[in-house]
Amino acid sequence: MEKRPVKILIVDDDEVYRDVLRDAIAEEDTELSLAASGEEAVALLERSRFDILITDLNMPGIDGLTLLKRARQLYPDILALIITGYGSLESAVEAIRSGAYDYIQKPFRIDEVAVSTRNAIDRVRMLRERLALLQELEKAYLRLQALENEARKAGRNEENGDDAAEGAASSGFTGRSSMLLVSGQPLPLNALEGPKDPMAQVLTDLERLKELRRERIVDDAEFERLKRHILRQVDEIR
Repeated sequence: MEKRPVKILIVDDDEVYRDVLRDAIAEEDTELSLAASGEEAVALLERSRFDILITDLNMPGIDGLTLLKRARQLYPDILALIITGYGSLESAVEAIRSGAYDYIQKPFRIDEVAVSTRNAIDRVRMLRERLALLQELEKAYLRLQALENEARKAGRNEENGDDAAEGAASSGFTGRSSMLLVSGQPLPLNALEGPKDPMAQVLTDLERLKELRRERIVDDAEFERLKRHILRQVDEIR
């Protein structure tokens, strides 16, 4: 999987703070851009996508909250860190309500900014990995769906029907059983009984696995292990 740099936009009308922020958060696999005003930041956002926005709250013209709202209109999943020299509960609440990921008050400590930014960077990378896994699973689903259609056209459904239970059991899923074991915990699957055709069973298992992951019943490691096990059946069926 290609590791793209995390793009960060730093916005502050004070050059000293801009430079301090840049030096505090610069690290490998990040790409930093600086803006001296909300207007300049909007122009940059409209030209290029950013993963993280770090902006001063109080600036002339387009202030931090207005900038945050505009950024989220363009990129709903952007993470924003709001920084202000006029900290108050009201402004903090308003920033969070507007979608800020974190809120830091001036004068800030360098390590405080670094930790907050590091958390945001880690979250961006985690979300990217999750999206990539879901896209990979979706591609596998479409590929298996195409194989199932080919099998149906060739009249293989009846021939392979007896193998359905074996294929389902080897993946950890079974349409004949009312339980599924994940991390040693039994889960009822009475309402999820699947077809007996082996290829259709694989598709059903993948759909179940996606749902279990979406509901956080299985973690990322379990998801990957079970997915690999299910996809191995494709070669056996073919």
